[in-house]
Amino acid sequence: MTKFRKVTIDIDINASKEEVWDVLFNRFGEVNNFNPLIEGSHHSQGAKGEVGCERVCDLDAKNSIHEKIVASRGNESFDVDIIKGGLPMMDKAKATFDLKAMGENQTNVNFTMNFTSKPAFMAPMMKLMMPKMLKKMLVGLKYHLETDQLVTKSNIAGIMKGYRKLQNNEAFVAKELSYA
Repeated sequence: MTKFRKVTIDIDINASKEEVWDVLFNRFGEVNNFNPLIEGSHHSQGAKGEVGCERVCDLDAKNSIHEKIVASRGNESFDVDIIKGGLPMMDKAKATFDLKAMGENQTNVNFTMNFTSKPAFMAPMMKLMMPKMLKKMLVGLKYHLETDQLVTKSNIAGIMKGYRKLQNNEAFVAKELSYA
C-alpha cells in the first residue's frame, strides 16, 4: 500500500472567519477566483454550501480535477477529496481547510494536503514542489478576500511580489496593487 505524504501551509487573512468560510465552502465552485493554478471552475453536483457539493476545476484546456466536499465540522474546517483527475504524477489526494478566528476581522487558514504519487518514487519530489504551489493558492485567497479582485496566472507574480513586501499581518490594499 502506498503511503500518503502530507504538506501543510497556512496564512493569516484580514477578513472575518465568516467571510473566509463563505468563499471557501459556500462558494466552493468558484475557486478560480483566487487560485491561479485554476483557469476555470464550476459547481457540478450536490447542494452548494453543503457536504456532498462537487466542483470541476479546469487546469487548462485538456486537464481538469473533480473535487467533492466529504466532511465539515461547523464553520471550523472541511475536507475535500479529489475524486477524478489531478496534477501530473498525483495518484490520490485529499485536503483539509482549517479556519481559526484570530480577531474580529482576521482569520488563520491552515491547508493540509495528503497525497500519493504514481509512480510512488516521485512523492518526495512532489512534496518539495507542493508548498510553493499551495502558497500561491493561499496568497491568492488572501488577496481576493482583502481586495475583492480576481487572481489569475497572469497577475499572480505581481501579487506574490506584493505579498513579500507585507509585514506581519498587514493587508493587501487595492489602490497599491498596480503590479497585479
